[in-house]
Parts: sequence; C-alpha cells; structure tokens
Amino acid sequence: MAVMEPLEYFVVDSEVPSEALVYHDIIADVMSDLRLASAIGRIRVEVVPKKALFIMAILLRDVEIPIRVSDMSKVETAYEGGKGFVSLSIEREKYMPELTQFLWNTYTPANVNQADRWTILVSTDDPVAEVSKIQNEIIANPSQSLHSNLIEFAIRAVPEGFRVRYHTFENNEFLFVASEDILEKEWLARGEQMVEELKTVKVGSEAAESGQVAKQPGSRESRLTEGKEKRERVNREEEAS
Repeated sequence: MAVMEPLEYFVVDSEVPSEALVYHDIIADVMSDLRLASAIGRIRVEVVPKKALFIMAILLRDVEIPIRVSDMSKVETAYEGGKGFVSLSIEREKYMPELTQFLWNTYTPANVNQADRWTILVSTDDPVAEVSKIQNEIIANPSQSLHSNLIEFAIRAVPEGFRVRYHTFENNEFLFVASEDILEKEWLARGEQMVEELKTVKVGSEAAESGQVAKQPGSRESRLTEGKEKRERVNREEEAS
C-alpha cells in the first residue's frame, strides 16, 4: 500500500474561529473525496463573512506523469485448471477504479475476477499476448484531470451562493476567489499575495502536518484540539485509497 505524503501546510482562517473549523473539515472531506491530497502540498483559505469573500490559494506537488497498468501492478500469465489467465498483482491501490474500469471495458466484467484485494485474474484466449497490451495501457493522466478536479474541489468547498468566481492555474499554483458580489481588485491581489506567501511559509513546528490547522496569529488553540480527530480519520482514509 502506498502511503500518502502528508500535507506540508493546511490553514483555514476566518474572523469566526468556529466557522474556520467547519470550512476546514469541509475542505478536508472534499479533498479526500476527490483524492487530491497527494497532489496538494500547501493550501491556505481565508473566509471573510463581512465581505462575503472566499479565497483559496494552493501550491501543488510535482504533477504525476501518465500512469500505466505496469506502474501499479505486476502483470504476468497464470494457469489454473488447464486455463490461462492474465494475473495482475496490485502494488498501488490509488488508481484501482481506473484499472477496474479499463479491464471491464476491454474484457467485460464477466471475464474479470478480483480474487482478493491484491489480485485480479483476466480470462482471455491468448494470455501471453494480452500481458504486454495490458501492462502498457495508460489508465490515468493526472496532469489532464488535475485542473478540472481543482475547480470542482474549490466549487464544492465554497459557501453556497458565492457564484461570482475567478481562478488561475499556472505551473504548480492554483488560486480561487469567490463572492456573492462583484470581485474587487484588492481581493484578487490578496489571493495572489497568499500564493506568494505559501512559497515561503515555514512548515513543521509552525504548521501542523497531515492536514491539521497551523497556529496562526489570532487563531485559537481549541481549533486544533476540536478538529484533530476528524482530520486524522480523513488522512487514514486517504492513505488506504
């Protein structure tokens, strides 16, 4: 099982501490649902209720190259009861949904048998020939899907009614600003400033790892304690996905 690298920095700030905790947990849940934690390195969100303003700044890790079946499993022939199969021994579970969908589409569900969590047997007339075809198949291209996933991530995290939105995605930087009203230039400038601050922010002792809220000026210690259990659960779920 591949272990997810913990987030370097994850902070949600608001003038209302209880509101910051709520949005922190919502963002963590959406990140888990979309399996984005392995792509995101640092994230900071500011919620300003008085201005109906939501700003999300993200620094990404290095984007993964296209994923082939051979990148996540050992593919070889197997024989049972005089019949040949293609056997896939799973080494990375992260892209199991994509792998399963590819096998179903190519060989039909009736010919794909997941013997256990780590083994899939594919029934085919010529297992030897199919081994090379299967292991070289690209089943996921993270760089192509990342942009749309980040937009969905931000939209699902933003408060309801914040329909005026702006975003940029360049290199490893993602910025999302949303409001109920027309976006002001200083709000966009603040978002750009947040992105720049993420590049130099101290991590470790000053920013709790694994998705915990960092201690920031004006934050409350209770926010760390109150949300810790749920955030740890989210990270455990991501590690197993």
